[in-house]
Amino acid sequence: MNQFVTLSKNSPEFESYLLGTFADDKRALPVESLNVNSASEMVTFKIVSLSNLKRPSAWYIALKSLKVRGFLLLLVPMFLVLTKNLVDNSLRDTSTTIFASLGLIFSFIAMNLRNDFMDHIKGIDRIFSYAGSRAIQNGWLTAIQVKNYSVWFLLLAMLCAVPVIFSYPEVTILIFVAMAIGLWAQFKKQNSFKYRIGGEVALFLLLGPLLTVGYQLSMGARFDWESFYLGCVWGWGVLFVLHLRNFTNILISSQAGFQNTINWLGFDKSRRLLAFWWLSFVLVNLFYHYAYAGIYWGFYLSVTVMMVSASFISKLKTISSPVGSELRHVFRYGFSLFLVTVSLWVFECLWYLAT
Repeated sequence: MNQFVTLSKNSPEFESYLLGTFADDKRALPVESLNVNSASEMVTFKIVSLSNLKRPSAWYIALKSLKVRGFLLLLVPMFLVLTKNLVDNSLRDTSTTIFASLGLIFSFIAMNLRNDFMDHIKGIDRIFSYAGSRAIQNGWLTAIQVKNYSVWFLLLAMLCAVPVIFSYPEVTILIFVAMAIGLWAQFKKQNSFKYRIGGEVALFLLLGPLLTVGYQLSMGARFDWESFYLGCVWGWGVLFVLHLRNFTNILISSQAGFQNTINWLGFDKSRRLLAFWWLSFVLVNLFYHYAYAGIYWGFYLSVTVMMVSASFISKLKTISSPVGSELRHVFRYGFSLFLVTVSLWVFECLWYLAT
């Protein structure tokens, strides 16, 4: 028979239940969270013994916890930079490239795990049934375990950075800037960048110019403006996905008191922001291709994307309420549009390698 426990945020046992440290042989699964992100927060937990907990295979838990699908946001810009330097014959050091690649992957894993932990503590993953990896909410892992794993992966990333720093000291400043942003964004318990207006800039820098420029320098290649501009274009696209996700969650996020640019603007202005953000992404992508890849690829890629963008803009105009399934449809359509653009860009790079 299942046992249910309701605790307030002021309860001395609240944190231990939320972290999963209240017992070694039981899991506290949050089934209802009220007034999240406030002093009057109340959470009802279902207490389940480990012997009765249905857990999938360890591989499945690992894949879900690491959010493998999200690696698109990291691996694509790495592939674009790697392709660029292979075509330009500017890749000078294979060993540091490997260390840098592993370091970036470990850093991304650490960031994802830390995000899962923070979103569970803050309440985002508890009030959104589809948010996060669900590893904590399903009892597959405790919150404290996820937090500890993130620390271990961060340490692995720092170890991978050591040979890169010794070989190319100019990378040091970028690594330290990225670490400073990452530590502030991920380890600041109150008002982290995900819950602050304009805080999306941190994500833009981490997955944008800091990533592309730092990765290129770690290959032994020199700095050039193409890698910087590439990072800006990619970071702009990543923020489109983030704004799109926040737009889908605008109502519940507002009720929970979470603050970001989308919540601050409100429903109507956010629709216009998304339309502007996507069209400007297509435009800066065109400028990048015109400057560095030639007008042929830039023109045909942009024309193709613009043709399929008209329907997305139309959907944004016709959506009338922040409640209902329309928001989910808009997210799926917008994200599919982003995937089409990325696929065309990857195909372009493969064509460069083949020729």
